[in-house]
Amino acid sequence: MNPGIGTAVAAGGTLIGALTGAAAARKKNAILTQGTREQDRAGMEAAGTMGDFINRLRGTSVNPATERGLFTASLGNPGVSALPTASSRFRTDARGATAGAQGYGSNLADLFARIRAPQLQHQAESEVLMGLGNALKPIQSRAQDSQFLTQMRTGAVQPNPWLGLLGKGLQQGGSYMVSHG
Repeated sequence: MNPGIGTAVAAGGTLIGALTGAAAARKKNAILTQGTREQDRAGMEAAGTMGDFINRLRGTSVNPATERGLFTASLGNPGVSALPTASSRFRTDARGATAGAQGYGSNLADLFARIRAPQLQHQAESEVLMGLGNALKPIQSRAQDSQFLTQMRTGAVQPNPWLGLLGKGLQQGGSYMVSHG
């Protein structure tokens, strides 16, 4: 037999083996590329969701004046009433007592509003952040599922065993032909 034919057969076997491995590698790369795209989509969706919630978080400011108004309204209109037959001195003193009670109530409402405003701010921020966490959970779950499926798919890609056997057989046959010439 011609040793050149044996060399050609062995080279053909090597080529078949290499092409079989390369085809499996291309298929794995395609699966990994698709998985990367899905992860990128999940990342963009999460970034968009984060942006929406950051805008909401910026809008959570509490107005202490509103709280002050609520406290003032809850105090009602404190006052000392005077009978129409009361003396002018008593009516003047009653007006002074009413003004004092209303001033004290206004100061107290202002103090309570300033104490409560940061608490309401933190509460509003906490609610927004809980909403963010709840909005990100499904995105994270889809991304994890996608990553798991990508790993499963790439692990399942194997070179064609028949072509690999054919390539090895041709290599060995060609080597045999060259050595026994």
